[in-house]
Amino acid sequence: MLKLQQLRYFQTACRLQSITGAAEALHISQPSISVAIRELEQEFGVKLTSRRYQGFALTEEGRQLLSMADGLLEHADQVAARMQDIGRRHYPIRLGVPPMIGAVLLPRLYGSFLPRNPQITVTTEEGGAKSLLRNLLEKTLDLAFVAHSEPLPEAFSAVPVVSTETVWCVAQDHPLRCRSTVTVDELRQEPLVLFQKDFFQYEIVMHRFQEAGITPRIIHATGQLSTVHRLVRSGVASGFLLKNTLEELPDLVGISLDPPIPAQISLAWERGRHLSNDMRRMIEEFQQDDTPE
Repeated sequence: MLKLQQLRYFQTACRLQSITGAAEALHISQPSISVAIRELEQEFGVKLTSRRYQGFALTEEGRQLLSMADGLLEHADQVAARMQDIGRRHYPIRLGVPPMIGAVLLPRLYGSFLPRNPQITVTTEEGGAKSLLRNLLEKTLDLAFVAHSEPLPEAFSAVPVVSTETVWCVAQDHPLRCRSTVTVDELRQEPLVLFQKDFFQYEIVMHRFQEAGITPRIIHATGQLSTVHRLVRSGVASGFLLKNTLEELPDLVGISLDPPIPAQISLAWERGRHLSNDMRRMIEEFQQDDTPE
């Protein structure tokens, strides 16, 4: 099979009219040049050179190949230069972030990662895990932070970012605030504020209630972390948040479920898609070191 490297060796030898000179110019051994020319002759079934007392001469077939090789290698060089130009450009990374995860990771993104990588720009879009994964497949997002308790579908690649759990959250004066764990049976009469159906927490929390045969008292569903925060803080309702999020909400108390609801935050992208250098840098930055949080 024709290789550009073979043509490059042949072209250089022809230009210098010397296999020795070509080897020196390309910083390779003389046999490598001779083998490349011999492989070209074998592939096309023609004689490309004829020996002389000093150096070699091109046959008619050799002159025709050299003419075509010059054009082909020039085009290959243009393609390489163009792709290098593209590789040096920096396009904004379109990043999906659920509200609850944003409270944990956006300060790190804007306060640490981007200042250390000023060539990278990011635009963010909020949404639930389902909509963000859908947008990755529709190519309106490049990367997305998502929370999940089961492996993501085969259509996605992902790296783990944070291992955490979903906890029940209450105001600081709630009667159960001092409990270390609660069961969903104890929450059957609790007024709840949940994230909307598109969010990971809704699905996992509802599944836990359904397993217990309980219909939860949902008084409000929202897509905003601030709404959950206000309703829980005021004592109007209780809710479910990732444990890490509570570090940013010290006026709430988080209580583990019995049994607990583990969660994984991952940085995901469409499987098989091209990753720019900037995207790879972000993935490397946020990939978990396997130490649970």
